[in-house]
Amino acid sequence: MVTIMGRNVVTTTLHAASSKTNSLRTTVPMWVINQFGLKAGDDVNWKLHLKDGEIVVIMSPVEA
Repeated sequence: MVTIMGRNVVTTTLHAASSKTNSLRTTVPMWVINQFGLKAGDDVNWKLHLKDGEIVVIMSPVEA
């Protein structure tokens, strides 16, 4: 079963994570944080799948 929460499209902006690396970071939408009860410092797993020219992202909190 797939449940879609929040808006169908969420736009965030990429920012440099550090001036020393090429890494980028973005903001996790508040409805995702609330859904999982996340807080600063929590670890999450990311799975990325390419489907029909789009990246499908599956994010889940790491169980402590």
